[in-house]
Amino acid sequence: MKTPAATSSAFLLCIAAACAADVLQMKDGSKLEGTLVKEESASYVFEVQVTKSIKDERVIPKADVAKLIREEPDLKAFEAIANLYPAPDMTTVEDYGVRIKAVESFLADHRGSEKTRQAREMLAKLKSEANEVLAGGIKLRGSIISPAEYRANAYELDATVQDIQIRKLIRETRYLPALRAFNRFSADYRNTTVHHDLLPLVTQVINTYLADVGQTLAGYDARDKERKLGLERMSGSDRRVAENAIKEEMAAIELRFKQEKDAKVGWVSPQPYFKPSLEETLTFGKQELTRISSIRSSTPVDAGKIYRDTLALILRRGDKTAIATAITSAKTALIPQRYIANLESAAAAVSN
Repeated sequence: MKTPAATSSAFLLCIAAACAADVLQMKDGSKLEGTLVKEESASYVFEVQVTKSIKDERVIPKADVAKLIREEPDLKAFEAIANLYPAPDMTTVEDYGVRIKAVESFLADHRGSEKTRQAREMLAKLKSEANEVLAGGIKLRGSIISPAEYRANAYELDATVQDIQIRKLIRETRYLPALRAFNRFSADYRNTTVHHDLLPLVTQVINTYLADVGQTLAGYDARDKERKLGLERMSGSDRRVAENAIKEEMAAIELRFKQEKDAKVGWVSPQPYFKPSLEETLTFGKQELTRISSIRSSTPVDAGKIYRDTLALILRRGDKTAIATAITSAKTALIPQRYIANLESAAAAVSN
């Protein structure tokens, strides 16, 4: 199973390269951060970073210094890798590789550090999880799901992954991509428990989103009038440039709207100066609320359990008639064909 990257590889490499710094706590309450070059009897020679590319060496009298705080390079370097384990949910093999490399670099660069033992423990756990994911497992809700566990409950676990991604988008208030993702999720996993549990939150998001779009639509005429007045106040040449720019922008918006409608994305991109996109959003949103309300009021079917039980029956080499009936039940539960194909393939394998 492929999962989205949990973190940026470039980011992990950057934090692994953090630099140490010494600090002079001055008697006047100020601080000077840099690198202690040498200590003399009555002064410190201190190198400070003036700009990104310029350093300056300064002589600081000890009489002006309250305290010298030496930064231990290994401790500073460990701070940069300390959050690499535990890895977040759905971490990919590639990102495990970046995390592992960063910890290995710390161990190579800071032999004898008091953090060596902790870093080695992190490295062992990261490698163990990476091997599980490489073999087909997945990190989910803080735990590694083994390949065997994943295979036994693939339908429900795939639904859980989608649920986590949608909830993350909602937390980030990225409502349009969240609602589009939910539509795709609903098409494939409508009869799972995670889908049913997500419905109240999605209903709340839709209502919030439609309220915002409704306000935008209510202000459409005023915005359009204000833009026209703004154009009228411009000089002839400036007005023509602005009108041409608006014309090009509107042509691009109309094309996008048409493409989204043709692709049946459902939730089109609402544009404040393109009324059809706002009206379409409100119309589709109301349809979605009706659809979701119907699902919430119906008796839920646990398609995840049906998939699990059917696969378990197949692997136990159950009665062929019972297996055929179970697969039919899976189809009735609207489990997508790719999962049905897995069940049929497993049934064919044990019957040989």
